[in-house]
Amino acid sequence: MSEPTVYDAAAIDAYDLISSMLSPGAGLAAWVSSHRPLAGRTVLDLGAGTGVSSFALADAGAQVVAVDASRPSLDLLESRRGERKVDTVEADFRDLRLDSAFDVVTMSKNTFFLAQSHDEKIELLRAIGRHLKPRGAVFLDCTDPVEYLRADGAAHTVTYPLGREQMVTITQNTDRATQAIMSIFMVQSASTLTSFHEMATWASLPEIRLLARAAGLEVTAVDGSYAGDAYTARSREMLVVLEAK
Repeated sequence: MSEPTVYDAAAIDAYDLISSMLSPGAGLAAWVSSHRPLAGRTVLDLGAGTGVSSFALADAGAQVVAVDASRPSLDLLESRRGERKVDTVEADFRDLRLDSAFDVVTMSKNTFFLAQSHDEKIELLRAIGRHLKPRGAVFLDCTDPVEYLRADGAAHTVTYPLGREQMVTITQNTDRATQAIMSIFMVQSASTLTSFHEMATWASLPEIRLLARAAGLEVTAVDGSYAGDAYTARSREMLVVLEAK
């Protein structure tokens, strides 16, 4: 039997624990707000998962539509949203067909890299552009590909505690030639072990500029941290803002 991906029901509880720890949440909302105040805005959150970023955006005053391909993830989101203005749509963000336009579109924690090929990335950006209001903006939260290049093809493994009783080990394998990233997550407690994987393909900032232009968008800002620090060769984050040309 193949190892589950993050979309499978068997992996959702483990994914939720990891997402709660690693997703930017309030950091993402603060970064978006530094470019577009969120109060009263409509936000399309693509690849929303169990809602960490969607909730932070809603807490900042936005009305959010959270899109994810995983029904179990959205079930968890819906059970936790309380009175927040967060609606959900079960859909693959790579085949986006909604009847609404939004002030802001967000893709956090490398969701953009889940579109595997350049053609898929262009089609995704075109679909996003069709869902933008005039003067709307797209926010791509990505790891700087330099982090992957430093690995030079070697597997990189880190382990984090998840509360008092569990730990997660994340192993990333990268291929410089194809720009592919395979992330394997293993969540372990005293009695259980759950593993799942995620496949992605990174894009550099020059590539994102070209992909955006092909989709009718342009890069208007790049930050190196959620606090708005300048993007430099030492940045670990590559936070990209796109707008319609």
